[in-house]
Amino acid sequence: MQGKPLVMLLAVLYGSAFLAGFNENLVNMALLSIMGEYGVDSITAQWLVTGYMIVATIVVTCMAFFYRRFKLRTLFFSASALSFAGSILGFLAPNFTLLLIARLIQAIGTGIFIPMMMNTILAVTPKNKLGTFMSIGSCMITFGPAFAPVICGGIVTALGWHNVFLVPAIAMAILAVLGFFFVKNLDTSPAHLDMPSVALSSVGLFALSFGLAELTITPLVALASLAAAVLCVVVFILRQLRCAHPLIDLAPAKSITFWPTLVLVTITMMSTFSMSVLLPLYFEGALGTTAFLAGVIMLAPVLANTFITLLGGRIMDKRGEWPLLPAGFAIATVGFAIMAIGAPSLSLAAMLAGSILAFSGIGLVFSPSQTAGLRTLPPEQHPFGVALSTTFVQIAACIGPSLYTGILASAQSNALADGANAQIATAQGFSNAMVVATLVAFLGFAVAFVYARAAKKRSQAEMHSKHVAMRAKKEESGHAHQGAAASKPSAGMVSEELADIVEAIPYTLPADASVAFAMEQFAERNVSGMPVVDEHGRGVGYLSDGDIIRYLADKHPLFMNTYSLIALADGSTFDDRLRELLSLPVKTVATDKLIALPYDATLQDACTLLAQHKLKKVPIVRNGAIVGTVNRSAIIRYAMERAAGVMPRP
Repeated sequence: MQGKPLVMLLAVLYGSAFLAGFNENLVNMALLSIMGEYGVDSITAQWLVTGYMIVATIVVTCMAFFYRRFKLRTLFFSASALSFAGSILGFLAPNFTLLLIARLIQAIGTGIFIPMMMNTILAVTPKNKLGTFMSIGSCMITFGPAFAPVICGGIVTALGWHNVFLVPAIAMAILAVLGFFFVKNLDTSPAHLDMPSVALSSVGLFALSFGLAELTITPLVALASLAAAVLCVVVFILRQLRCAHPLIDLAPAKSITFWPTLVLVTITMMSTFSMSVLLPLYFEGALGTTAFLAGVIMLAPVLANTFITLLGGRIMDKRGEWPLLPAGFAIATVGFAIMAIGAPSLSLAAMLAGSILAFSGIGLVFSPSQTAGLRTLPPEQHPFGVALSTTFVQIAACIGPSLYTGILASAQSNALADGANAQIATAQGFSNAMVVATLVAFLGFAVAFVYARAAKKRSQAEMHSKHVAMRAKKEESGHAHQGAAASKPSAGMVSEELADIVEAIPYTLPADASVAFAMEQFAERNVSGMPVVDEHGRGVGYLSDGDIIRYLADKHPLFMNTYSLIALADGSTFDDRLRELLSLPVKTVATDKLIALPYDATLQDACTLLAQHKLKKVPIVRNGAIVGTVNRSAIIRYAMERAAGVMPRP
């Protein structure tokens, strides 16, 4: 697929992904109004967010099956219908129960749209433009939740909270019409979905979220719910280890260099999703701002998070985990502490400064935390690591709002019982939640500090080992060439015509040498390519600088079944791809067909072969072994010498 059909298909899918992200924060600015209209507390109201994320997480987990099993149009229009129906039901909802059902229906569409967009990009776009198309998709996912608070806040203030549901309803109707013309089916394949695993993950996730929400309200009920969640998790893990078709492969979790990053990712996303719920409650409930003004204020930390995320990726490329990860968590800890201290005084300046710092710190470490763990895995475990990492992202999105909203509600109730007014009670509840958030962020700092220091030591040890190995290979190669230089090819090794121009010391690369060694040889010998030989010296391929560039360009993201875009080992930075490339054996990158001249070829044969394949040089083989090389510059010099002898004198 190419041209206009490709552009229009991706435009529809991009719009759907933006809308899915927009729906995540659809009701955040309306929670206070919903609580007032339906007479529910913040614990109950937050289920409009937590319940939404639980359902989306479950659907996302199953998307690897759905995408392979069902046609693209079937998935798209099913998600469109559910999203539209949920939006209309939310607009008309006469009570909280129907409103919650509307949100859960919307969540099914969200769980389908984003992974569907990711997988379709992988399937239909040219590899050399894959990074561009994926980056656009990532922007859609990021900007949807970022602009939702402002747009929805303005609607709540001007028209009432019910009308926020008209935005996704109208947008979805437009996208469905466009999809009718431009969404085309792709190939499907057999797939298996382990329903017991889906059931266990669903029950466990709900029990965990419910238990955390009730922990400070009804401790006994909460503990029972948490116990049920732990039981479900244990049974789920045992099933994944024994099941023929596991929902999630747990192999990467056994790695000491990987699983700590799951802790870091969980902490960052608990904070991000929780703040998107708690900050509007504070701005509207404690400071008395309108929903629109609260949304405008929220835009500052959200955009700071977006732009700092780019900076975090660049620092990770240049310096690695240390000191980026602990520094980011330290900044987030300071931000949460400022909000915890400033909340009771109803200081907007303190809240704005604290939230910007907290979101910026999280932006510095979220993507690098994923990258740090995923790039330590062997290539065959990358898809499983991606699935685990992004599953923990979704779990954090579920449990974060439950935990912190429960703390806020408990402290708020106690303050009201002690005679505080509603504003002060909300501020006190928010402050208590921020105290816990500060402690959790500090835990992240401690884990990041230990992990990043260990990663730095590992990196230094690996670089030292590679340097020693490359020096050894270099010396070995140098000795071999010195020995070869002592003698010229014996008579009969090449034809008489080529004997005067052949390079008798052919530079070659062992097939099992690393690409790092090959690149060093290119630079040292000032060549752009070298033949590849096996252990017997027979030519088996050719490695050129073009092969290396082509590998870097063609490296593409692995199969996605979750929200996050992770190429190779997360963000798929150039350094990530280069690091993997350098460690590969030459034979995996080189062209496996060696273009060569037979030993008895003529000069005309050499010119023809070089011109036909647009080569700079070509090896000469005899009985499979490389006995020399001929290059264009040698032929030109030879031709000039011959020309001087045959041209008439003036």
